[in-house]
Amino acid sequence: MKNWMKITILVVILGIFITAFIILSKNTGNQGSDGTSSAEPTETPSSADEVDLFDFARDDVTKIILRRADGEIILTKETRAVEKLETDDEGKKKKVTEEKSVWVNPGFDVDNNKAEDMALTASNLTTRRLIDEHPSDLSIYGLDKPDVNVFITSDGKEYGIEIGNETPTKDGYYARKTGSSEVYTINLYHGNTLKYSKFDIMSKNLYGTDAITAEDIKSLKLTRSGETVFSAKMGSEPTVWHLTEPFEWEAEYRELANFLNWLSGFKVSEFTEENAQDLNQYGLDNPKYVFEYTLNGKDYTLKLGNLKDDQYYGMMNDNGTVFKVDSSSLNFVDTPLINIISRFVFLPSIYDVEKVVIEIDGRTDVMDINTSEEADAESDFRLNGRKMETEEEESLFRKYYQGVISALADKIDLDANPQGNWFARYTYTMKKADPDKVVTVELIPTEDGYGYYLMKNSRYTGLVMSRRKLDDESLGIRYHYKNLMDALNKN
Repeated sequence: MKNWMKITILVVILGIFITAFIILSKNTGNQGSDGTSSAEPTETPSSADEVDLFDFARDDVTKIILRRADGEIILTKETRAVEKLETDDEGKKKKVTEEKSVWVNPGFDVDNNKAEDMALTASNLTTRRLIDEHPSDLSIYGLDKPDVNVFITSDGKEYGIEIGNETPTKDGYYARKTGSSEVYTINLYHGNTLKYSKFDIMSKNLYGTDAITAEDIKSLKLTRSGETVFSAKMGSEPTVWHLTEPFEWEAEYRELANFLNWLSGFKVSEFTEENAQDLNQYGLDNPKYVFEYTLNGKDYTLKLGNLKDDQYYGMMNDNGTVFKVDSSSLNFVDTPLINIISRFVFLPSIYDVEKVVIEIDGRTDVMDINTSEEADAESDFRLNGRKMETEEEESLFRKYYQGVISALADKIDLDANPQGNWFARYTYTMKKADPDKVVTVELIPTEDGYGYYLMKNSRYTGLVMSRRKLDDESLGIRYHYKNLMDALNKN
């Protein structure tokens, strides 16, 4: 019996020690490293700590004042005529103008969405926990030098919120209402929004409007590492462009469109520095790429310098503001010039040609063409006076024609001076002069045996074609001539 009593007493004593240890551990957990109370509570916030700080709606805000360490920023809401793009029933984009309330600043274009985010955040701002009703040292919370936001509503009332440091747990910020002593915590997203800097609320769209398409660009010059790659201008249609440098030639729009689409949709990733003096550190003293273009009648010069962490440093119009641009969308920027130009010397539709005289390999062929794009039109194709009678013969005749027009360049040589006689000559007689009634294409052998200089109307185009192109199974003139002759000789 005595043994059982002893055991019972020992169990009770042990229980007392365990309870005391747990209580002491909890108290210690609420102490800072120096034994003082921790500024950030570890308990889950109670509903009593959740306070709606302000009583206004986002749409009531007409003015926002941001006071930051580097100065004061004032945003005002104004009603302005704003252009936007709409898609019509035919899928075409058109510009329309509408009256819209937007945030403005006299010194820079404002990112309207960011300003609206701030107004919405403030209107819905709720505290997570009351930390200190009467703080003796605001520097503990970073509220001795806070980021101050003042929201002024249409009735003239002002609502101020001060944002301090991030909490030690990195899930919120310390904050207090202007004019109040009480320090609260607010959630991380709200804190980040209310700490926006000037660079955060500056519009990443440097054109001042979103109503821009590739068709708004009328000219473009690309310089790469100090050397001009090309200059080009829009022709009679948005998809027709012509090179003016380094030589005059038609552009390949499908490739050029990569540049036009990127420039028309260009946006900054993030801003880095204003009034930059040392451009060398960004590679903007000798930029890697320079785009000079005319958009909506205004000239722009966009420079891209050093590449760092998959972003280029950039500057627009030498205005001193450095920003970053994602490189992932610029995979086209090193496209070779040969791919940016139309590689065909002369590419007339068969419907626009009435005759082609082909002189090659010691023979002369005459193709007489009478056809139309009209659905019920009958074609009359003749080679050296012989009419193509069957569908197979007509098909092979068309392919032979494709081989003729496929004088296709694969190199550019602007320094060459072609000499000697032509190896092949194609003479086109057009149905209508546009501008020429007769067009001649000549192939003059290169000195190194690589291929042929391509001439048009006795003028060197600057283009060179490989010898192998003549025998190519998809576009080669010799290949398609042989197939046509084999079919004709069977009949």
